[in-house]
This record gives sequence, C-alpha cells and structure tokens, in this order.
Amino acid sequence: MTISKSGTERAAGRAAHRDITLELSQEETTGLAYVFWGRLGTLGLLAAWVAVTIPFDRSRIYLLAIVAFALLGAPPYLLARRGIRSAWLTPILLLLDAGILTYILIVPPPFAAPEWTAQINLRLPNFIYLGIFLVGMALSYSPTHVVWAGVASVMAWSAGFAWVARLPGSLLTSSHDTLNGSMTGQAIVDAYFDPRSVSLTNWYNQLVFLALVTGILALSVWRSRRLVRQRVATEAEYAALSRYFSPNLVGALSKQGGALDRPSVQPVAVLFADMVGFTGLSERLAPDSLVALLREFHSRLVQVAFAHGGTIDKYIGDAIMVNFGTPKPQPDDPVRALACAAAMIAEIRRWSAEREARGESAIEVGVGVHYGDVIVGNIGDAQRLEYTVLGDTVNVASRLERLTRELGCILVVSGDLVRAVGRCGVDPSALVDGLALSEARTVRGRRAPIEVWCASDER
Repeated sequence: MTISKSGTERAAGRAAHRDITLELSQEETTGLAYVFWGRLGTLGLLAAWVAVTIPFDRSRIYLLAIVAFALLGAPPYLLARRGIRSAWLTPILLLLDAGILTYILIVPPPFAAPEWTAQINLRLPNFIYLGIFLVGMALSYSPTHVVWAGVASVMAWSAGFAWVARLPGSLLTSSHDTLNGSMTGQAIVDAYFDPRSVSLTNWYNQLVFLALVTGILALSVWRSRRLVRQRVATEAEYAALSRYFSPNLVGALSKQGGALDRPSVQPVAVLFADMVGFTGLSERLAPDSLVALLREFHSRLVQVAFAHGGTIDKYIGDAIMVNFGTPKPQPDDPVRALACAAAMIAEIRRWSAEREARGESAIEVGVGVHYGDVIVGNIGDAQRLEYTVLGDTVNVASRLERLTRELGCILVVSGDLVRAVGRCGVDPSALVDGLALSEARTVRGRRAPIEVWCASDER
C-alpha cells in the first residue's frame, strides 16, 4: 500500500480546502437565516406587545422602527440565499441597524413629558439592548459580521452620546472631577441627580463593554469555525485517502499514525488475483479500452475485498494483492481470505457472462492464497512510503496464483491456509465448491514441496 506525500496528501489537501470553503459558506448562510428569522420573530412579539400595551398614537413610532428593523434584516439573508456576497452592504446595513436602535434608545418620544430629556435616556440601562444586538449577530457564524456589528454599535452610540453632550444645558461630568477633589460631596450628589448630567465615564465604560463583547463573540465564532474546519478537513482527508487505501487501513492511519512505521511480525493471509490471458488481450485492445478493462476488473475485485475486510496492498499490472490481518490480525483472517477468493471468482464469472452476452471477450481470473507470518510495516523514505507485508508468505501466495495456469485451476491455496481455516471451526469446502487436495508442488524460492489445494473452473 503506497503512501505518496507528494501526490495523495496534496489531493487530500485540495479536497479538504474545497469542502471547508463550501461548509463554511453553508454555515454562514444558515447563520444569516437564524439572524433573520430570529429577528423577525422577536420583532413580531415586540410589535404585538407594543400594540397591546401602548395606544397607537404613542406606539406608531415604535412600530415604524420595528418595521425598519425587519426590513434591514432581510437583504443580507435574501442575497446570501442567492449566493450573492457584498463586502460593503453588510457594514452599511449594520450601521443603519445600530443607528436606528441608538436613536430609539436616546431620543425621547414626541409624547414624552417636557421634563424627560435625552440626557435622562442616556443614563437609563437602555444601553444593554446594543449588547443584545451584538449577541444576536453571533448567530451569523461570521466573525466579520460580529466585528462590523461592534464597530457600528460603537460609532452609533458615540454619535448619539456626542449629540446629547452638545445639547444646550448638558453638564459633562467624569470620575476625574470626583477623584481629584475639585468637587465637594454635595456637588457630586447634585451632579449625579441633575437630569442634565452627562457622564463621560459612563460613555468610556460603555465603549469598553462594546469592545469586549465584540472581541469575545468574534473569538467564539472564530473558534467555532476553526472546529468546523478541523472536522471537515478530517472528513475530506479521510474520504480522499479512502480512494487510495483500504477502509481499515485509513482508520489505522488516522488513529495510530506513526505506530505503523514500526515493523512487526504477525500472521497474515495473502491473496493474489490476476487476469488470465491479459497479455493476449493487451495486444488486441486499444490503450484506452485496455485501461478501462483493467479499471473495471480491479474495481470488482476491490469491492469484494473490502466487503470481506481485506486490505488492498498493491496493484501489479493486471494483478492485485490483498492482505487479511493488517494492520491488526483477526482470528478469522484465514476464513475471510478464502471466502473472499470464492467471492472474487463468482464476481468475475458474472461479469464475464455479461461481457459474453454483449459479444465481448470472456474474462478469467486466477487466485492464489497462502497463510503465514510476514513482516508488516512502512518501507520507503520521507517522500514516499509503502505500507506493505514482506516475507516468504507473500512469495508463496504469488507462486500459488501462478500455479493456476499449470494445474488448470482457477484457485490454488496452501495447506497452511486450509488448516488455519479448519482451526477456526469452518469447513473449507463449505466456502469453496470443489476445493480438493492436490499433489504437493515445488514452487520457486522453496526447497521443500508445498501442500496445495485446488478448485477447478467448473461452473
């Protein structure tokens, strides 16, 4: 199983970037929907409350302000639904939002008593509604929107404060005047209760409050987006890796990481399967047709291998090598390997029948399976790693697959595999029809003959 940092990781990175961008864009659109419908629902309840509790001649100005708020919340949401993003529209609409809200909080209504002044409104806790406005913008799932809402709130509230401070009769006070001792105790009390008093210290604290809330909310939204990025990146990389590696190996790569770099010796069932007569086909077919044929052949074998929990080790021309027992051995590895071999043969037979029905050439497969100890681990260098199995078991499995031509069989398995299947409490003949003991064979690389079992191509 080859792990190429120069190819696979770049492909996974590009896929992850595309998925992250799409996911965040969808989250922002959903967030704007929450902002819009949340605002609409809140304003609807507020309008009903105002209409019930305040006579219309007094409540109409508030109702008009509520309608204005509702209208200002619609454009960002409707444009986002159509995929239209505007860098300048959002700040303008947020500034209008904050401006209207500040106006309502500071300017006395026309029906108020003459004694009720803008200076008094400035001293009321009305300011907290700007904080609620900021908190609501966190639903947009955009740190930029939160920051712009904070900037708009600071600008609108500062403009309102400056207007009140410049009104005739306004008395500016600050904690500095109190702390430096320039005012007597009675003067401090009188200034505090004076309806014309405008405290600069309150304004400073309000700006600090807005800045802190904006920063905390923006950081919270940014962190939430970062978690989404990490989740989507992990999922995208996992999906990209799944195109190259077996699912069980992808899981091991994501969980164990560097643990796969340490070689180990463990029992593994190794399966080799290749296309019989591939050389003749390659001479008759055009390159694109030959590649398409190989892809479908490999695809069918891979699906069967994955269905039986196998790990695709490598492709060798028209052949495929599958391991059962990597990265972690399982008690039923031999059983799944033999069952996979039988399923591969059945799948290629079905495919060959479909091809023959279309007037195309038949396809045959040869399969060899062996069971024994192998060396498992990553080999290669920092730029290109191959997670694979090495050793005599691999060589024997490959030789057994080659024996299918010599013996006229479609499947050749070793006696070691058959006995391993029996130790699992499974009858090998129940997995493969016609599996029978053949005479011992000598394979290249082995001095002693090997006990082999064969299954013919009788259908």
